[in-house]
Amino acid sequence: LPENAGPASEVAFFHKKTKTFIATDALVYIDDKPSPIFSTYFDQETISNPSFWPKTVLQSVFLPLRVDEESVSNENNNENGNRSIRYPGYESIQGRLLRAPALRGFNDARAPVETREWINDVAHWDFNRIVTSHFASPIAANPTHVKSAFSFLNGDEEECEKDARKLLPPIACKDWEVLDGLNDFIATNKIAAPAIFDYRADCN
Repeated sequence: LPENAGPASEVAFFHKKTKTFIATDALVYIDDKPSPIFSTYFDQETISNPSFWPKTVLQSVFLPLRVDEESVSNENNNENGNRSIRYPGYESIQGRLLRAPALRGFNDARAPVETREWINDVAHWDFNRIVTSHFASPIAANPTHVKSAFSFLNGDEEECEKDARKLLPPIACKDWEVLDGLNDFIATNKIAAPAIFDYRADCN
């Protein structure tokens, strides 16, 4: 990363025998429920709370805990408690292979060319699954899916297969407010290099 913003490192391996792309933070896949390891940190009542997983995910990737107002209204009249509360930010990234929003907002916003070159390089590997350090693994995915997850760096998706496009995170523009605020603080106080790329390019 430029100036005093870095360095940022990512380690990736290709296990040829199993056709596995092993990465650290490059990609994540958000499952629809917490992995069993959470039971070693939280009691079952906490984990069973319908809001536990969405809130955990959103805070992990630096998206706001924005709730759907209509679902909150419905919840007030629902005997099942908060089961009806919806978190749009969580819904926009769950069940998809994606670049974590925090890394889009911090790393990719400052080194888009280097990130794009790195992804194009590892996408030459002939893999059909991915193992990462965070959230669900292994993930059934190939190089096209990986490039699709980073297509925001290209400004278009023409080279991505139609099915792969479905994996893109349709994050609402308003859900970038946390990272926008942090980047504004960084720029105002000259803590690190300013963002030079619009990491929200595909927001809606």
